[in-house]
Amino acid sequence: MAFPTRFTHISLLFLTITALSGIWMRLYFVTPKAQILPFEHILHGHSHMAILGWSFLAMFVLYVKLTWESLPMKKHATIILYTILIVTIMMFIAFLYEGYATYSIILSVIHIFVEYWVIIFIWITLKHIPKMTSTVRRYIYASLLSLFLSTLGPFSLGAIAANGLRESPLFEMAIYFYLHFQYNGWLFFMLFGLFLFFLQKNKITYNEKWIQRSFWIYFISLFPAYFSAILWYDIGMSGYIAAFIGVIGQCIAILYLLGALIPAHMQFQSLFSKHMNISYIFIIIILLMKQFMEFGLLIPGLSTLIYETRSVVIGYLHLTFLGFITMFILNLYQSTQLLDEGKKRVTYGIAIFLGGFLLQEVVLFCSALFSWTNGWMIPYQNELLLSATILLLIGICSIWTTISKHT
Repeated sequence: MAFPTRFTHISLLFLTITALSGIWMRLYFVTPKAQILPFEHILHGHSHMAILGWSFLAMFVLYVKLTWESLPMKKHATIILYTILIVTIMMFIAFLYEGYATYSIILSVIHIFVEYWVIIFIWITLKHIPKMTSTVRRYIYASLLSLFLSTLGPFSLGAIAANGLRESPLFEMAIYFYLHFQYNGWLFFMLFGLFLFFLQKNKITYNEKWIQRSFWIYFISLFPAYFSAILWYDIGMSGYIAAFIGVIGQCIAILYLLGALIPAHMQFQSLFSKHMNISYIFIIIILLMKQFMEFGLLIPGLSTLIYETRSVVIGYLHLTFLGFITMFILNLYQSTQLLDEGKKRVTYGIAIFLGGFLLQEVVLFCSALFSWTNGWMIPYQNELLLSATILLLIGICSIWTTISKHT
């Protein structure tokens, strides 16, 4: 039974909706005609579609694709796919309709239970995948644990709001708890776990001992690293020390991980095309930039300034989500033949997507820098950000059109 292309189509549909809602938000500041719904409603729909739609489903699609030959319960995987499709679309519509309210909360909770379903499915089927190294399994198990832990954040929001603490720092801390275990836990571990499994399937060797060290250092550091996300609140010296240990630990782990892959450099060049090799190097650079930026949070006073500057927060989140996570996913889509890297529209689509991403990051971070120094604003800033988001959409659509029934 061939791998169904519907998995790829639905995941790219979610990415397209994410880009379209991003364009809507940018239009909000360019023309009053776009202001037909409250901005917060669009923002909630956009962020939930990005994390719970595109990235969540893409992880599941990549797991199913890489294990398809040995995967039991293939029909079960298809049922999960359509359940994610229905629940996510309904949740997105609910957020547009009412923002963060009754129906959207109910559907968000239903989505969490779908996440638990996926956790159980992967946990069970993982035992039936032959010749997968213990290190790869460890990465995937850690990702599932992180996904479960991240769901405690949304659940706590209800309890916090019910006790009249909606405006308290606890509410923001719960959101950052969720984002931390999503970005730095679930998505990081799953992406690298699947990447290592892909290398294993293609008989590409790497330094196994360094990979194991990297895993344990990163996994242990993941928990204290959460405190780096809430340094804007006075969490005391013990909290600062925990944040310092977490950030340093994650940096060491990433260096170990990259160092472990150096022996496979020549094999990479023979396995991937030139533009794919460049793309993987770009992902590594973005990962290092992300980690470097987290060091800035450890500087007293700077963390508060960063969290109070909206363009920096948005820039960092998009640097992580678009530059690292989404680009890594698209590279794995090409590596596993979910996308045909030989087609020019895929190459051009990736290039246009990267152009939009880089333009957006330059505008956001330069805007923050200028506001911190002399208060100068970038001319046509909103129009530039709108143009960047349109480029992202064009790139995605170019990639999507290459998928056919015969892919």
